Amino acid sequence: MHKAILYTTCNTHDPAIEQACRDQLDRARGDIPVVCVSREPTDYGNEQFTVAGPRGPHTLLRQIMCGLFYMSGWNPEWVFIAENDVLYPPDHFQFGPRHGWIYYYNANVWKVRYSDGHSVWTDDLQQLSGLCACWDELYEFYQKRDTFVKRHGWDRHFEPGPKVGPYVTENWQSDVPLIDIRHDRNYTRSKWSPDEFRNKRYARGWKETDDVLPGWGMTGKQMMDRIRDGTS
Repeated sequence: MHKAILYTTCNTHDPAIEQACRDQLDRARGDIPVVCVSREPTDYGNEQFTVAGPRGPHTLLRQIMCGLFYMSGWNPEWVFIAENDVLYPPDHFQFGPRHGWIYYYNANVWKVRYSDGHSVWTDDLQQLSGLCACWDELYEFYQKRDTFVKRHGWDRHFEPGPKVGPYVTENWQSDVPLIDIRHDRNYTRSKWSPDEFRNKRYARGWKETDDVLPGWGMTGKQMMDRIRDGTS
């Protein structure tokens, strides 16, 4: 089973976050190759490409399309999408998908506030940073997304799923959670209370903590302090 990682970065937030996430991704991925697509030149990854443009959804879609196109030369069967403000555990990349027509999401995610480490959880979270799917399906999906956005404008959906078409998704959970760092430059708005959700369905399973996060051996605050200190 040949895997590859598509890593995207907007090059706009605290460099300490980016460096910590790159270091952790390198520890977690083993020998799985990385294509890095950034808005500014970078030396990270096995291959690097730059997609110039303003920070936003249109540029991110172009980055994804660029990365998928250029990694086709590796002939990967499965692609993991990785983002520059998420900490990944090794078992995230050990996941073995079963069906090429299903889009898989790692729903074991804690969102951690960079300023103080406060951490929140919701059930069944499906987001781009936890996505793994067959290269063929991803490339076709993002071609269609790009065409749709050019014709109709941005509709706030990066992820494959039933909201945007007849796409089948399945959730799974790594033993150790992903850490989604919430800072002042995230694409999506952070929510720190169930009351902030307009659709309460997305607040199901709400949990929050300042205690040690499962599998990481540290509290959110300790993790964020180490990132700022450059000791993560």
